[in-house]
Amino acid sequence: MWKNNKGYSLVELIIVIAIMALLTGTAFFSISMIFSAGAKACANSMKEALAENKVIAMGKSEAKLEIYRGDDECVYVIQWMKQKKSDAWIPKETDEEGNAVPEKIGNSRVAVTYRAKDGSMGLLKNAGDSIELCYDRGSGSFSDKSEGCILCETIWVKGGSRSYKLTLVELTGKVTVELE
Repeated sequence: MWKNNKGYSLVELIIVIAIMALLTGTAFFSISMIFSAGAKACANSMKEALAENKVIAMGKSEAKLEIYRGDDECVYVIQWMKQKKSDAWIPKETDEEGNAVPEKIGNSRVAVTYRAKDGSMGLLKNAGDSIELCYDRGSGSFSDKSEGCILCETIWVKGGSRSYKLTLVELTGKVTVELE
């Protein structure tokens, strides 16, 4: 006579556990990639802003790029140009009231750390923290001749489980981005 067993077999249990492990791994990987996407976008936007600032510096006048953490904890950049007549720094883009218009390049989950040429380290952690990077008009190289500007060797942008390294070459003004 056949008995009516209402339980699960060992094979069925192993298959269910394998499917759950696969789904959990996929979900973890997906969430990790979502949080890491912000860091990649921030690093690439920073590189583009630096390249644009270099073109401005070599074409028109002295230029600098300010990277800072805003009141909403997001990362922003403002491109500045020096007026030839008054030696005052003016923003590249302004609103109707003449205020600088920042470009948002990173969300609040992105961490930005930098190392200056002198070896000192900095972190854009709190609202108002900033760094200014300047280009030399004649050569296109990074410069610290303008007030507030630093010579920066490396900028790290971290988000989620990924970290991107921007390497700034002082003599050429070249910026490269690589996954660390």
